[in-house]
Amino acid sequence: MTDDAGTPLAAKPTAASAPSETPAAATAPLRGRAREARDNDRILLQAAREVFAQRGWQAPMSAVAEHAGIGIASIYRRFPSKDDLVLRLRSLALCEVIEVARASLTGVVATEPLTPGLAKAVEAHQGVSAVARFLRLHITMATGPLTVGSWRQALTSPEIEQNTGELRSALDALIAHDAEAGYVPQNFTAADLMLGVVHLRPNLPTSIERATEIHTRHLELYLLGLAATAATPSLVSGFGATWNEWLSFHTVEDSA
Repeated sequence: MTDDAGTPLAAKPTAASAPSETPAAATAPLRGRAREARDNDRILLQAAREVFAQRGWQAPMSAVAEHAGIGIASIYRRFPSKDDLVLRLRSLALCEVIEVARASLTGVVATEPLTPGLAKAVEAHQGVSAVARFLRLHITMATGPLTVGSWRQALTSPEIEQNTGELRSALDALIAHDAEAGYVPQNFTAADLMLGVVHLRPNLPTSIERATEIHTRHLELYLLGLAATAATPSLVSGFGATWNEWLSFHTVEDSA
């Protein structure tokens, strides 16, 4: 629920590739060393997310190691370069958003979800609006702030491009469901929804509890606005953001 969670960014390609971990890959329960390795990765990646969200991609690997409470050599054994770590973070963040989007529509959660506690959260956020469930889950479950600025200098890979396409498909399905039911305007787009995710969950300098309270309040106002616009489209002018526009907002041009 980047920042954020990493968002779908179109940036200059790199030869490095991120290890694959899609929602489908998490269906079988892990045991023994595999579970321990997964848990250790989560600790490291969460620490890296927090450091990069606060300091940007320029933050040194030593800062990540210190925040995670491990030696820097341990990071380089897992990720040979900083680019590899960045790619892993971005792919994982995208997969988490995809997982939440699919679960918001179907109510089905993998046995070993990428987001711990997702199954219980899905049950707690029952409702007929898939978009509302998706946004509520993101606000309460996201493992890092989804901040646009901190992700602008990110690299990309074929895997991340594939993740981006899967995310759009998942969001399109959510929106189609809600548009047919009259919960969102007919011209509401996947890019509109992702822009809402960014604006509804900024990184606030306060306690987690208070930040969640503020985010939830703003979400309620946002959902009321969507419902009102669905009933009376003329309330809002202009056209929805396109997916290409969303990608372009995060594009890093290759200066070489």
